[in-house]
Amino acid sequence: MHRSFLALQGTASPFFSRLATALRERGHALRRVNFCGGDLSYAGNSDAWNFRGHVGELSDWYLDKMKSSSFTDVIMFGDCREIHRPIHPIARANGLRVHVFEEGYVRPHWLTLEKHGVNGRSQLPRDPAWYLDQRRFTPPSPVGQPTGYNLYERAFHDIRYRSANTLFALRFPHYRSHRPRNGFFEYSGLAARALRKRKHHCNSDQVTRDLLEAGHAYYIFPLQLNSDAQIVVHSPFDSVREAIAKVMTSFARHAPADSWLVIKNHPLDTGLIDYRRHAERLARDLGINERMRFIDAGHLPTLLDHARGAVVVNSTVGLSALHHRRPLIALGTSIYSMPGLTWQGSLDDFWQHGEPPDMNLYQAFLDYVVHHTQINGDFYTRTGIAMATAGAVQRLEAAAHA
Repeated sequence: MHRSFLALQGTASPFFSRLATALRERGHALRRVNFCGGDLSYAGNSDAWNFRGHVGELSDWYLDKMKSSSFTDVIMFGDCREIHRPIHPIARANGLRVHVFEEGYVRPHWLTLEKHGVNGRSQLPRDPAWYLDQRRFTPPSPVGQPTGYNLYERAFHDIRYRSANTLFALRFPHYRSHRPRNGFFEYSGLAARALRKRKHHCNSDQVTRDLLEAGHAYYIFPLQLNSDAQIVVHSPFDSVREAIAKVMTSFARHAPADSWLVIKNHPLDTGLIDYRRHAERLARDLGINERMRFIDAGHLPTLLDHARGAVVVNSTVGLSALHHRRPLIALGTSIYSMPGLTWQGSLDDFWQHGEPPDMNLYQAFLDYVVHHTQINGDFYTRTGIAMATAGAVQRLEAAAHA
């Protein structure tokens, strides 16, 4: 059954262009929308519309395009971007299938493709019994084949995308990126962080050794990116700093007196917000400066293996914590937050009473999520894009018959 796809904003990479070519070769129609110079630079030879208006005009613009074309499906990367939000009710009213790409729920070597929405908008059930029942029909999750993913290739595509935004700014005068800071400021922060990479690794390795050699019980709290929709849309916090304050205050008041808190920065944090200084100042005010450590690097599997528990907002690190059988609490909306996997009580009670996950439920959940929402591949490398494109075409065509 041939489909007609409307492709909205994709990744800062050639992935959507390769996917468009592959779908056309299979007999499907596809039309792209370019919202900015970066989209234009990666559009390839796709038929495309350039949207140059204000975001407030998008609902009417989308409706007009629906009337003039017989689309059956909409694809996009991320479902919470301001330019994507108006399409959801319009697609629903017009009977279009919505397919959302996102970074993988399971890391590494996987990406997400889910119908309707991802993360907080995902329609994955939150009922443990449902996953246990589905295990009869769900194949075991395979080991992901390496894609060759690396941060340098991802950075190259991101720089090209942002440079094109600047180059073609006059053609898209009203475009505003979902990322709050100018790209050149972000890369200056990442460059400064890269210069301190060796120092960060030495510091985190020393902190890990000290904790393990002294036998300290500790909890780990991995940070997320401040501009991530997981924080902005799918959490109760206005910022990562607010999340840090919530976790540290609860830890100071309710965690066992002999326990420590390890806060691990996100590997892609730009450093433009000084979370270390914020956490250390707060630790002094709360009287826990001797029991709090902030690290900018570190071997996460080792840290999780020996942790008493993990606190996340809704990071994919949560799944890693479950894999390592650690007690876990999720403070935001996450696909894995359910009885049997995460602590369902308050954060204040978690420190003393958190329990390890039910590993039978975890495996049933993981198998289902991988089978139905994950594709082996990545968005940024040649090998990863080829793998992702083949998997996405197969998944999108299967959705037409579901």
